[in-house]
Amino acid sequence: MEKKNVGIISGKGGVGKTSLVASLASLANKDPDLKTIVLDCDVDAPNLSLILPAMAEDTIKSQDIYVTLKATFLEQKCVNCKKCIDEHFCEFHALGWDDDNQVPVVDYLACEGCGACKFLCPEHAFEINSVKSGVIVSYISEMGSPLVYGKTILGSSTSGKLVSDTKEFVKNLKEFEETNLTLIDGPPGIGCPVIATVSGLDYVITVTEPTPSGLHDLIRAIEVVQQFKIPFGIIINKSDLKSPFQDKFKDYIDNTGFDILGKIPFDLSIPKAMSFAEPVVDFAPDSKASLSIKMIYQNLKEILWNKTLI
Repeated sequence: MEKKNVGIISGKGGVGKTSLVASLASLANKDPDLKTIVLDCDVDAPNLSLILPAMAEDTIKSQDIYVTLKATFLEQKCVNCKKCIDEHFCEFHALGWDDDNQVPVVDYLACEGCGACKFLCPEHAFEINSVKSGVIVSYISEMGSPLVYGKTILGSSTSGKLVSDTKEFVKNLKEFEETNLTLIDGPPGIGCPVIATVSGLDYVITVTEPTPSGLHDLIRAIEVVQQFKIPFGIIINKSDLKSPFQDKFKDYIDNTGFDILGKIPFDLSIPKAMSFAEPVVDFAPDSKASLSIKMIYQNLKEILWNKTLI
């Protein structure tokens, strides 16, 4: 079967995206037709590994990533002129002054690595260096398929680049050659990490719920996907939620004609499964939510391999 890359995103957090990815990964892992790799590209808050832990500690590998630029103060070159402070070299307020030692101090978290201090200092007492900005972790999960995730370090400002590096990292895994399905748990929102996640995919799933904020952020997420001209489908979580907003949500779907890949009803089996750190399709395979997700999985297979993606 031809390789397919599928991303699951949401315009807002908390709509069930990660729990859905875990269940789809479990179903795919049991499918004799498929070999699957799972990515968690929500690099600012990766938590898919909580539901899909490693089979064994010795399968866990990590690689440090150095893509964030930060300023470094070179005290031996400083003549204590204080121009960097008095003339406001840093627009990000990342430079302070140590009165005791009469030298500038770089605030690591505030520094954007723009290089202004290096350029403006007459004594060249600053330099810009790449620092560790994150880590990529990979292992064989308990279900048997590889899981890869990126994780940013506090103060890093290059989460979009880390997403791209995580996607490239997967291509160098020995298991990638045999893989015909890559499932990507993308970040919420519409920022750089989402754009990096969506780029190059064959299909995108947008997860939402029938609420005012759910619809608002769904529209924004779809606008991002449409910029890449990638086919997509919508999954409505808590689809039977009793809300006066249901009619407005239904009107939007009817008027746009967008594909509904599936609907997942409100089901307490999902939070119960999460409390046991299991995909709901394994924890409660006969629950309403699990049956809906199994139907979504079959619909996804039909779209990816039996239909022409436009």
